[in-house]
Amino acid sequence: MLVKQFPRLKEILSDDSGVLAIDLAFDRTEITRLPIVTGHIKGELSLVCQRCLQSVSHRVESELNIVFTTSDEEAERLQSEYDTWTVEDERIFLQDFIEDEVLLGVPLSALHDECEPFIPLIEALPETIEPQQKDVKNPFAILKDLQK
Repeated sequence: MLVKQFPRLKEILSDDSGVLAIDLAFDRTEITRLPIVTGHIKGELSLVCQRCLQSVSHRVESELNIVFTTSDEEAERLQSEYDTWTVEDERIFLQDFIEDEVLLGVPLSALHDECEPFIPLIEALPETIEPQQKDVKNPFAILKDLQK
């Protein structure tokens, strides 16, 4: 599936030309007969490095084993065995579900291992910096008059 088909994901990418390989299987759990999805999502995303603002590649590899529930109580009961996804109106939109799973795997702050900062640092020796002469009044000078 093309990355540019996911509107929320596109907002955080530097380039939306990637492709996600999605392999999902749908079934029901053995005992409770609840819907379950298993599979994986793989691909490459181009995120924006938060240090240099250039493109940084992020590998997506998400393994799915999720049971769909309709109540929070049911989800809490099943969380020891499965990841759960609460469905409020008894249906899900597959594209939104996949996009949510990819977004969960995106780092909060994408960074290169090593990169130059976007704004170059100004390097100067102490003797080349001219001291700033400001006529700054001492804010406590008025207290001196109060002591008299």
